[in-house]
Parts: sequence; C-alpha cells; structure tokens
Amino acid sequence: MIIGYLIYDIRSLRACSNTCYPWYIAAVPHLYYALLVDTKSLDQKSQWPNSVQNMHVLGLLPLVKSFSIRRGGLSKVGLSQNLFNRCTLRQFSALTGIRILWIDDLDIPSFMPMIRRYFGHLLPTVQILTLREPKGSHRQIIYFIGMFQHLEDLRLLYDEYRVNFQDEPADDLMLLPPSVPPLQGRLTLKNFTRISLLKDMVDLFGGIRFRGMDLFNVDGMSLLLGACANTLETLRLYPDDLRGGVVSPGRFQPLADNFTARLSLQSFDLSRNKSLQVLQVPARSVDRVLRGDSPDTALNFLKHVLSTTTSTAFSELVVLYWDYDFRGVQLTQHSVRPHIHEISQAERVDEASRHHKRFELLHEVHKVRDFQLVLCAEVWGPIGEYSVRMLRQAIADEKVKKGFDDFSSDPLVTCYLYAEPW
Repeated sequence: MIIGYLIYDIRSLRACSNTCYPWYIAAVPHLYYALLVDTKSLDQKSQWPNSVQNMHVLGLLPLVKSFSIRRGGLSKVGLSQNLFNRCTLRQFSALTGIRILWIDDLDIPSFMPMIRRYFGHLLPTVQILTLREPKGSHRQIIYFIGMFQHLEDLRLLYDEYRVNFQDEPADDLMLLPPSVPPLQGRLTLKNFTRISLLKDMVDLFGGIRFRGMDLFNVDGMSLLLGACANTLETLRLYPDDLRGGVVSPGRFQPLADNFTARLSLQSFDLSRNKSLQVLQVPARSVDRVLRGDSPDTALNFLKHVLSTTTSTAFSELVVLYWDYDFRGVQLTQHSVRPHIHEISQAERVDEASRHHKRFELLHEVHKVRDFQLVLCAEVWGPIGEYSVRMLRQAIADEKVKKGFDDFSSDPLVTCYLYAEPW
C-alpha cells in the first residue's frame, strides 16, 4: 500500500528499493515499468543506450512492461533491420515481459521475411500496440499486427493528413496474417487515410470487434462504425484538433464522412451502434467556435450526434479535461513535465467563467437526450488531485446557480492518470 502511493515518485521508489529485500521486490517493478529509447542514438552508435545495456547486465529488462522506440528530435530514422546486430538483438530479445509496445517509423519491409527472428519474443505478451507512421504496404502492416496473438488495443498514428499513398504491390496480396488477434479493446487512429488497409483488416481478420474508438481526422468513418456496430461501447469525438486548436483549411480537404467536415452533420450516424454506452469529447471542443462557421457549430455537432444515437445502453457523456485546461498547471520551457502553481484571483474568476459557459452549452445538449454528465481529468499523475479538486469546485459553484436542476442526476468527477505526459 505504501508503494502504491509512491508509484510516480522516482526518488522515493529508489529509497524504498534500498531499504531491504521485501521493499526492493515491491518497488523495483515500478522503477523499471517503462523504458524509452530513440532511433537516432541507436543509428549513430549501433547499440542501445547505456541505460538499456546496464539493465541487461543486471537482468532488469524482463521487468519492463512498456517499451517505446521513438524518433529522436526531428529525425525520421526508422527502426529497420540495419540497426540490429548480434549484441543489440540479444539485448532486445531480453524484453520478454512487454505489454505495451510503441514504435515510430517502423520499416516493416526491411525485416521481411525474417521478422519473427526480431519480434518473436514479444508476440505472447504484447496487448497494446502503437505504430507511428509505419512503413510498408497494407498487407505488410496487417501481417505485423496479426503476429501479436493477444493484441487488444491498436493505435495507428500519422503526423499529417495525407491523401496520396503508393499503390500496394501486386505480389504482396499473397501475404496473410499468421493469426487473428482479439482486437477487442480500443482502436486509435490519427490523420488516417488508408481506407484499403481498414478494408483488408476487416476481411483478413474476419471483422474487427473493438469496444472503444478514438478517431481523429479519419477517412472511412462509416466503415469503422459499421464494422463495430455490435461491439462499440465508447466513442471519442473531436470537433476540432487534438490540442484544442482550430482545424486549418489549408492543410487538407476534409471528406464527406470525416466528422471535421461541414457535411458531417448529415453523414455522421450512430443509429447502427446498438451497444454504444459512452461518448467522449474534449472540454475545449464544447465551446469551440470552428473556422468560418456559426458560433454554435460544436454545439450543433454534439446535438446531432446525440440525436442519431439509438442505443438503449447509452448513458454517459464524458467531457475530457487535459493538463492545459487548468489555469493552475504550467509547462516549463525546459521540461514537458507540468507543475502546479498558485493562480491569482483574477485567473480564478476567469476559469470559473469558462466552466460556467461550458455547463450552459452542455445544458442545451442535454435537452436532446438525457445522459449522465461525467467530467474526467485525463492528466499526468502528480496533478490529478489538483485537477479533481478544481472540477469539483466548478460543479459546486454551478449548483449554487441551479445550473444542473434539469439534469436527472448530478455530474460526476473522475480522473484518469498516466505515468508520463505523451
């Protein structure tokens, strides 16, 4: 129980691990739960960073549950077979307990056809897979995904919206996935245009069965909603971009079935998703004025989505608050770690006004259909307590103004903590 309170405090965990053997056993899995390396250093030195090498010597690599291979800075060096030698492959193969795997710029063709030699030790344990701008044909990407026989959550992320991709090679059509993973968790797609990949995935896996979807700027929205019509329970929507800013019209031409498009009010339909229970929207999108549209565009979008929802199981509208939604949280110039600071009285008044405005808009949305309003602080661990306190205070202030009198139940406050900011 003591260690459970300290899982985000690295210095305290290290002190606990030096106390005695039982405390070491309790603390060390949290100290080495996550490991991150960048492909830039791996490419320059042809070896893993010193931290990985030292953990391998001490036998700590099997304790790692979350492993990320990210691009270093602006480097676009991908993870390819050329970055492995006998020594680096032996150290990489020691990561036998990985549950969460994140790889940037994975060059899948470079590993074919000996890909199992490099990733075979990960296949029995990985349940959450993130691929950021993977390189390869549709069938090669599906083959890589299909190797993980216990995969539940899948994320395919692209940095920019792209319309044109190279055609898939004809000889690649014979490549079939070695297994059919469950894929019953959460699907996350960002700036995704490869509709053919989605179609092949549905065909080769005999359908997809995700219970949750997080979809931002995705082509083939109707295909995804239809494929998971009987399983989808939670859907996260973005009337604007991921960081709360306005979608720029110069970056891409939105398609008719993309919910960031102006035609989305007519094309976005949830009537087929009979098991849908929860809708999630970012807090800033509730009162966001989208470019070139009327001030109530985001409000009309939420009203339309609720009007198309026919699921009898639907019960919650979750409004997501992130680090930058709280005035008391700051990101320093030299660190991505947010910290809490004391805010002035003027800032408190301004924050209360913003909360009140959002609650008024949510009151209008509530007239379309009854739901349980949930305010969720999806934040980095150490600021969770502060975030929950601020949200509870906002609800208390709104109750004084009788802002929730028409709701069938009082709003709830919950908190989702992650160990490190993305």
